[in-house]
Amino acid sequence: MSKLLDTINNPDDLKKLPAEKLPALAHEIREEIVNGISKTGGHLASSLGAVDIAVAIHYVFNTPDDKVVWDVGHQAYAHKILTERREAFKTIRQLGGISGFPKPSESIYDAFGVGHSSTSISAAMGMVVARDLNHENYNVIAIIGDGSLTAGLAFEGLNQAGHLKKDIIVVLNDNEMSISQNVGALSSFLSRKITGRLATRLKKEAEGFFISIPRIGSRLVSFAKRAEDSLIALLTSGMLFEGLGFHYIGPIDGHDIEELISTLSDAKDPD
Repeated sequence: MSKLLDTINNPDDLKKLPAEKLPALAHEIREEIVNGISKTGGHLASSLGAVDIAVAIHYVFNTPDDKVVWDVGHQAYAHKILTERREAFKTIRQLGGISGFPKPSESIYDAFGVGHSSTSISAAMGMVVARDLNHENYNVIAIIGDGSLTAGLAFEGLNQAGHLKKDIIVVLNDNEMSISQNVGALSSFLSRKITGRLATRLKKEAEGFFISIPRIGSRLVSFAKRAEDSLIALLTSGMLFEGLGFHYIGPIDGHDIEELISTLSDAKDPD
């Protein structure tokens, strides 16, 4: 039986798939990564964790016109497979093969040559400023991990982005891990989330009660949703990014492709 991945050579092919098939595609990409890296070696876990976000980004955005800046090249294996390098993936990190990191000379889909961490936001900001100076119109998306966000260069990029109020999208891939488990005050702050079955059940019951009220029920639900978003921003890492001038959306499940597509679509076209 043919695989979905056999039909995907580039992001244009990816966009032809119905969204409900994307989780199955992500599973096949993970198998492809495991099979390849088991023979050549490489950074396995970080790329496996970023498969869903890579699929969603290339599904929503118009790459390579829209620029995707990966903070750590270790996360970019799915990106390489989806951007015309599936057959070459077996040569990764080999003599004469493809690079283990994004490399602009290797592919038009690699917007920035990155080796290791904390450079993505600053690099993306440079692209955004150049875009606006040239009166061009495309999106720039930086993907940064929670481990990379602890470095000063990442905060310089966030600070400058908030100051200039430029149109830039920053995706925080927060898995509470870098080379090993993250430690420190910032890691603890980023890890604060609202979870629990009780909270979810109470939310659904409240929505059901509000919507049952004649004439004003839908407005009450809308108001409650806005209040909930404000509370989440206050109690989670959103407070940090809102304070730096960003509109924060989240936290969301980074393995829920449907939710990722919806959220990235909202970030792409906020109006």
